[in-house]
Amino acid sequence: MKLAFNGATTIKAGLAEDIVCARLAGFEMIEIWKNKLLSTLKTGGVEVVKQLLEQNQLKPLTINSIEQATFSENRQEKLRECEELCRIARELNVEAIVIVPGFLKERLDERTIVRESVSVLKEMSNIAKQFGLRLGFEFLGFSDCSVNKMTLAWEIVRRVNEDNVGLILDTCHFFSGGSRLEELEKIDPRKIIVVHVNDLPKLENVADSDRVMPGDGILPLRDFFRMLKNIGYDGPISVELFNENYWNKPVCETTKIAFEKLKACVH
Repeated sequence: MKLAFNGATTIKAGLAEDIVCARLAGFEMIEIWKNKLLSTLKTGGVEVVKQLLEQNQLKPLTINSIEQATFSENRQEKLRECEELCRIARELNVEAIVIVPGFLKERLDERTIVRESVSVLKEMSNIAKQFGLRLGFEFLGFSDCSVNKMTLAWEIVRRVNEDNVGLILDTCHFFSGGSRLEELEKIDPRKIIVVHVNDLPKLENVADSDRVMPGDGILPLRDFFRMLKNIGYDGPISVELFNENYWNKPVCETTKIAFEKLKACVH
């Protein structure tokens, strides 16, 4: 499995610092945080980012992310965002765009959720195909997210039935949302774009800010990775935290810790 670093882990840092420090830590790939990318493009353009990636021999895996992609107030706006990010991604040789399902004010029936999600993903898939891009659909374990379990996310991806649409797993959302290890056996490993890795100190009332480094919490990460290997997944795994304690540390210190913690989980 190739080790990747997600820019959410160092949210206060700029993209250039993320790239340099991720490479120094030993990472082979990076997930680019969208706001950092757009900010850098305003001042330096695509060539600056491309040069940074090439100089540091770091493969750009994804751009994170199109949020509230489903059940949005303006679907056309989301489709335009998809096209814009795909255009940038192609220039940077990024592999995929992360697509996040929408939050709901009140719970809807599963049929409605599946119908909306499949419809949006098919439209975005058609856009991404024009640029040779993949889309990664990432369910969130929060109760008010329209898609908060892996089984539902997988059913949506399966129904979309497009070669360039896959699934993103996140250990925080997997376990806090109540997904089970044995459910991984039903997933086609070729349809997993990336696995986001983090740990949690608890499983109830989880917030993004509760995330800690892999191995520092209570999640059965070794069992999780063992199951992934059993089903044949050998794709990228990426550290993704939203913990302010790490945002306030030196970036290269955080990337070094993240690399060592992630590596220890899979060896």
